[in-house]
Amino acid sequence: MKFRALAKCEEIFTKWARLAGLSLCAGLILVGCAGQEVNREDADALFKSAEQAFNDEHYLAALEKYRDIKNRFPYSARAVDSELRIADTYFEQESFIEAESAYEIFKELHPNHPKADYVQYRIGLSYFKQIPDDSARDLSAAYKAIESFNVLEQKHASSQYVSKAKEHILEARKKLAEHENYVANFYYQRQHYLSASYRYSALLQDYGGLGYDEEALYRLVQSYYHIKMYENAEDAAKRLFNQFPSTKFKQEVDGVLVMMKKKG
Repeated sequence: MKFRALAKCEEIFTKWARLAGLSLCAGLILVGCAGQEVNREDADALFKSAEQAFNDEHYLAALEKYRDIKNRFPYSARAVDSELRIADTYFEQESFIEAESAYEIFKELHPNHPKADYVQYRIGLSYFKQIPDDSARDLSAAYKAIESFNVLEQKHASSQYVSKAKEHILEARKKLAEHENYVANFYYQRQHYLSASYRYSALLQDYGGLGYDEEALYRLVQSYYHIKMYENAEDAAKRLFNQFPSTKFKQEVDGVLVMMKKKG
């Protein structure tokens, strides 16, 4: 379309340049060839322009356009659409803190919106995207992500986003398990066995079945042995042998059990 318009401009310029000068074609190029002016009094036209900027990944321009719609037409349906798209734009910019905040505000202002499930999912996803890769760092975003995804499951059980939310919950729980294991190992390696026992117990209780059980049980046996909680050590050993009959730690644990019997 643009190429045809440009060709038309060139044709007009060739025909009329000597009579009308350059001003005619310059005006046509600015108005016709560069695209039609957006009617700033038309909410739909402005929203279409904002959507084009968003789709072209011109996010700063899109944000300005969506904000302009909110200011010019605060009581229109397009203002509500723009509020949601502002949150989406922050998300696509990877400004996840701002995105989460914008989605939360939208949720409070429009609790019964047709896309309420999408908004709740995006709140959880905004938190999920903030989870650090390093398990030694603060993982509060993981807890918030899980909580938000759980709200989605509770309030929008039939939503198309629930299956993805469950996947993200599992991934977030794995990160939390990794963190709990990291802290437990930190205490264990420094021979703070009482603190280590608390952490391994919490790991097994809260994040069982996520890949850390066998080693956690083994280290729990060792921790209880070192702080002379022999009955607890025996219980942990039984759990280890029941859950992992072919455990690689069998010889070491058998040795600990023998030493405990000798010590009475």
